Amino acid sequence: MTRPLPLLIFAAALSACGGPSTEPTAPATPSASQTGAASASASAPEPASTPAATKPPGIDALLAADDTLATAQARLGANNVREQALDGAEGETLAGWVVYPDDPTRTADVFLDEANAHPTMLRIRAPKSLWTRADGIRIGLGSTELQAMNGKPFAFYGFEWDYGGAVSDFHGGRLDPGDAPRASLTLCPPENAGDDYPSGDATFSSDDPRMIARPATICEFTVPIGD
Repeated sequence: MTRPLPLLIFAAALSACGGPSTEPTAPATPSASQTGAASASASAPEPASTPAATKPPGIDALLAADDTLATAQARLGANNVREQALDGAEGETLAGWVVYPDDPTRTADVFLDEANAHPTMLRIRAPKSLWTRADGIRIGLGSTELQAMNGKPFAFYGFEWDYGGAVSDFHGGRLDPGDAPRASLTLCPPENAGDDYPSGDATFSSDDPRMIARPATICEFTVPIGD
């Protein structure tokens, strides 16, 4: 379901007013206060720069549509791409790969095409994952933050069933993929959800008062590979 401004160079020209002076002008002698200020400025240490915040890695370019198991292992490391059966919807099991299986911050499932030869989709759901999708989607992002990113409320399926928490419609917001390959996004309820939290085979809105009071969080998302 479901995703340099040009540098302007300015030149200034100075034009003379009136006739040229016949007497050379002596250079001005700096005052004591000016000399002191210049000396202090020259001796003052440069302010320490603030280190940039660490940006979580992007995952959209991790694999290519024409990758094979061999090419993925050659690029990422033989131990970092393993064949593994993946669980799908409604108890289905599918052939696939797992990248970075021993790193809980980078592990991801890889779904394959019908020939089980090339990757078609990545699935990220490890609680400690640092992967970030190009549109800013990441594990742990709250539903209220997601609504703000979208610019309007979105729809999702109620919790406590097979498709519970899956976002079904961004209603034309900034996160709406339009005609682009759709990527799924799933929310999980908070620990203090309560019995009245949106649940069941029905659609709900992210601006539901219960969601505002007790936001859900993203616990799974997918990334399409290629077109």
